[in-house]
Formats: sequence, C-alpha cells, structure tokens
Amino acid sequence: MEKAKGIVWDLSELYASADDPQFTQDIESAVSLASAFKESYHGKISAENSNAELLAKALVDYEVLLEKGYRPYAMANLLFTGDGRSDQYKAMVAKVQDVVSRMSQATLFFALEIQQIPDQTIEAFLATGKLDHFRHYIESLRQFTPFTLSEKEEQIANRKDLSGATAFVNLFDEFTAAFEWQLEVDGEMKTLTQSEMRELQRHQDGAVRRKAKTAHDGKYGENALIFTNVFGNLVKDHANEIEMRGYDSPIQPTHLKNKAPKKVVETMMDVTTEHNYLVQEFCQLKAKMLGLPKLTGSDLYAPVAKSDRKVPFEEGKSMVIDSFREFSPEFGAIIERAFAENRIDAEIRPGKRGGAFCYSIAPSVHPLVLMNYVDKLDSVYTMAHEFGHALHTVLACEKESILTFHPPLILAETASVFAEMLLTRKLLAEEQDRESRIEIIAGKLEDFFGTISRQTMYTRFELDAHLEGAKRRLSADDFCHLWIKRREEMYGDAVDFLEVEKWFWAVIPHFIHTRFYCYAYTFGALFVLALYNQYEQEGESFVPKYRALLAAGNSDWPENLVRKVGLDFHQRSFWEGGFRVIASLLQELRELTSQ
Repeated sequence: MEKAKGIVWDLSELYASADDPQFTQDIESAVSLASAFKESYHGKISAENSNAELLAKALVDYEVLLEKGYRPYAMANLLFTGDGRSDQYKAMVAKVQDVVSRMSQATLFFALEIQQIPDQTIEAFLATGKLDHFRHYIESLRQFTPFTLSEKEEQIANRKDLSGATAFVNLFDEFTAAFEWQLEVDGEMKTLTQSEMRELQRHQDGAVRRKAKTAHDGKYGENALIFTNVFGNLVKDHANEIEMRGYDSPIQPTHLKNKAPKKVVETMMDVTTEHNYLVQEFCQLKAKMLGLPKLTGSDLYAPVAKSDRKVPFEEGKSMVIDSFREFSPEFGAIIERAFAENRIDAEIRPGKRGGAFCYSIAPSVHPLVLMNYVDKLDSVYTMAHEFGHALHTVLACEKESILTFHPPLILAETASVFAEMLLTRKLLAEEQDRESRIEIIAGKLEDFFGTISRQTMYTRFELDAHLEGAKRRLSADDFCHLWIKRREEMYGDAVDFLEVEKWFWAVIPHFIHTRFYCYAYTFGALFVLALYNQYEQEGESFVPKYRALLAAGNSDWPENLVRKVGLDFHQRSFWEGGFRVIASLLQELRELTSQ
C-alpha cells in the first residue's frame, strides 16, 4: 500500500460527519453553559463568603462546559487539517473560533477571581483537601496574577484577537494549505504537495534535492510580503501585550505557562549552543559519507544509505507497535488498539496539512494522529513520535481531567522522543549489517540535532525577532538577516546554504501557532536522553517510574515530576549528559564509516 493510501482517521467518536446536527447543538449548548456558568458564579468565587466547596463545584462545572466546546472545535480543526481547501471546513473553523471566543468572554471572570482570592484564604481552601485534584491548576493559574488585567480589559483583549492575532494565524494556515509546486521529476511535470516536496529533499540524487529545496523555499520567498506581514504583525501584537501586562520579556509568558524557570531554560540553551561543534563535525562527516567536499543546505537530510529502502505503512506500523511492546506489553496494546480503531490519518492528498501532530482533546476522547507517510524509515520515526504523544495522553487521562491531563510543553515531548529511542533500540538490536547500522545511527543523530540544536536555533531566532520587532517594523530582509545569523551560529562554515534558504524562517508554523514552542523540543530530547540512560541501567524496574511520570499529566510542577524519577534539571550536568550520549553515537558512526 504505497504511501498509506486509504489510511484515514475515524472521527466518529466526535461526530458522525461534518454535517452531523449534533455539531451545531453542541456549539449552542457550549455557549448556553458558559452563560449559565457566569450567572451561577460571577462575583462569588472571590467573595468573602466563598469557600472550598463552592470553588470545587465551579471547577467541575467549568470542565463540563470546556468539553462541550472542545469537541466541535476539535472536529472543525481536524477536518480543516485534512483538507485545507474546503470552504465548508474553513467556515466551520471560523464558527468554532467565534464560539470559543464567546465562551472565553463569558468565563474570563473565573480565572480572574481565582487569582483575586487572598493568599491566606486560598491556603485555607487547599488545606481542606476538597481541592486536591485541582491544586496544581490553581497554583499555576495564580502565577499570572501580577500580569492580569481587569475583567473588562481582558474581555476586550480576548475579543479583538478574532480580527487581530487569530486572523493572521488563520491567514497563514489557509494560505499555506493551498500551496502546490509544479516540478519536473523523472522527466515528467508533476503537481506536488508540501509533504511530497519534503520527500524529494531526501532523494538519493543531489540534483533532485537541490531542485526541490530551491522550489520549496523559493515559494515562501515569492510570497514574502504575506509572511513578513503575518509574522511581523504577530510580533507587534505580542509586544503590545507584553507592555500592557508588564512582563519582563516576550518569552516570560511561555516560561510561566511551561512552568520552566528562566535560569533553567537559559542554561539548557547555552549548553546546547556550546555543543554546536558536534553538529558541525557531523555535517563534515556526512559530506565525506556522501562523497562531497562540503554539504550544501539541500544535502542536510540526504540519505546516507546506498539503497533506497522502502518501508510500507503496514511494516512501519508493526515496527512501531513492537518497539512499544518490547518496552511494556501494556504500552504495545494501547498503541495497537489506536491503529485498530483508525486513530491515524497517514495518506498524502492535496489540501492536507504537511508535517505531523497528535491531537489530544479531552479524557473522554481518544487522541488522534495526523502524519504524511512516505514509505521511508523517517516516516516510521514520525509515527513512533506521534504515538508516543498518544500514549502520554491515554495514561494521563486515567486519573486526570481536562484541566490537569495535558502536560506542560517542556514535558509534552517526553513520551514522543522516548518512543523514538525505543524504535532506535529495536532497530539496532535486530540489525547487524554495517550499512544499515550506519543509516540508523546517522538518522538518529540527524534527528537529535534537529530536535535539540536546531530547535534552540529556532528559539534564539524567534526571540531576536520579538526583541527587534518590539522596537520597529521588521522587513523581509530583517527577518532573513536574523535567520542567517543564528543559522551560522549553529552550522559554522560546515555547510554552504543556498541563497533561497534564507526564507526558511517563513516555513516554521510554530512561530505562528505557539510562540516559543521550539525550546520544548530541546528540553524533551535532553530529558529523554537522561531517562534512557536510567532505563539502560535499571531495566524493567524503570518501567513503573516512567509510567507514573506519563500518568501524572499536568498534576504537579515539572521540577517535582523530574525529581521523582531521580533527576534534577537545575544541574548543568543534567543537560551536558545528553551531549555525551550524542558524542558517543557520533564516534560510533565515525568508526563504522572508517571500516
């Protein structure tokens, strides 16, 4: 079955179809519940006669209305990612965004009143034990108290986003969803999707890679006016909000949301940047493996294997299930069930969003995976990664609820990256052929440098853009200059980039969708290397600790969850340990290639 043709997800757990009348009923019900919630609790949560019982009941009612709104919101967005050209799905997305905004308007008071409860009073509430399930949610919410505006101001800010920041995000999504490329491949002119263009950038033939990379990035350059305005206006919008709320820096809200101490993140990024020499050494080694004097930007993801190995979807699926099962039979059963129940959309088709994600909606709904499978080992890794996320969600939803199940971003990549390590372990254990081992190790190193070093580079560029964009309007050339500066910091002179690659900043959706998301990848990958070291040392006794970490969801501070598995991310050595593993893999690759 080439490229997972026909492998599409079953969304019936949400709604029977895009035309299901229950979709509209749930939207109307969500708005009604939000209005009733406001009528029941407005002015009472922070009142002098408030009590723990009232707050506990309000939190439960709040989760009920959230789920009612999340279901149609998820359905509309999942349909749109499956076909971004559909006017029906675009209209559905616009409708649910309006509904979510109206719900937020009605319930804004709730978080504000929780923040307004005096410290002594909230401590007394928590001491009753009636709020144990929501303790961490309450404590997390109150971090933002110094930066919160009045209820009326918050409502205005929330409402203007529909025609402001949200509108620019929608423009980016709709505009890029329609992207197609006309490219001659094997003597035939073809119309290609973004996923197919990415596949060509991993082609055996360097000339094909260069042509595909030039065309891909060039399309973003041709539309620089759009991307410069989208990103530039989002930067300016955020700068206004930072000033209005009194944050110290554009990245501070992300640190608070992630529950990541600023010093910890800075240490992690500094250690990563200090190890850029490993990236450069790998690039120099890869150039030799490819028989090139030096890598160009279009060679970064060139295959090192001499054979163009195909991995059909069913084979890749079995590899992923088995890698989970060998670590834990329970984990393997969870992933096998997800496939059996069609929780994945893997085929490539026009209008479908590129890349991959795992969508977690609520504890009552199974997580759903989107990817674009291209019959390559790289796609198998993507599959393992996204089903790692799915496993995380399933375990966290055993005891946690809507407000407590989704881990903070810095831990959200734990299960996904660990799943990739399990797949690597399985492949290396079964493969003794020298060329195959070279392919596996080189691929894993590329992945680590992409997940750790490159994501730190992205974060530094993004922070540069926000700091500069707060002072003045940034032009397309400004964005390109900032991008090249950070790219050179990572790759040094080990790679010659094509001129057109200066536009690659416009390709990254995280800059548009989730500000400063990228450092969570770095955190997750380095944390996983520390966890995997423990697994190698402890064997089966490690499994229950790891399971407990995933099942905790967002019920405690990341610092405490990490400490429970015997690690401390405040220590510089915690971050340096991951690079020792990477350096060891790089040395093994050197030895294999010198034979």
